[in-house]
Amino acid sequence: MLSSTRRFRATRSLVIALLMAIAALLPLTPAHAAYGSPIPVSMAVYGGSTGTQLLARVDGTMQFDDANMKYQYNLELCRVSSFVAPHVKVSVNGVYKYSLFWNGGSSTALCPSFYTATALAAEVDNGSTVVNVTLTLVGSDFNNNVYRERTRTATYDNPFN
Repeated sequence: MLSSTRRFRATRSLVIALLMAIAALLPLTPAHAAYGSPIPVSMAVYGGSTGTQLLARVDGTMQFDDANMKYQYNLELCRVSSFVAPHVKVSVNGVYKYSLFWNGGSSTALCPSFYTATALAAEVDNGSTVVNVTLTLVGSDFNNNVYRERTRTATYDNPFN
């Protein structure tokens, strides 16, 4: 027969081992980074013979996470009179990554009348530190039988680094 001290030690060891086994089986939940305040995005490209004809515009917001690995955008790309459908080139830390394309849509407050906007929204995990994201809006015109691409570029710095 075990003494009460030995029984207490055996029970305590068993409880500790059981708690450690349960803790090992629990799934580890990754820490979720929080996004900072939305940063406004607003760009337009102009062309035509006088350079005052609105070709395309993009409006919305960009946000960065406080872990410096992700960003998200919520944009509206409006085709007004661009000869070829407009698009937005996305570069991260100065390196081109991908393009976002206009593909029709509907009229909105920022893209009224018979012009249509495409909603573009995503969360992007860069896989490494995001220092900044550069957006380049590309529209085009065909004036005097000459095709020209018109661009406007803006860089959005990650406020967390």
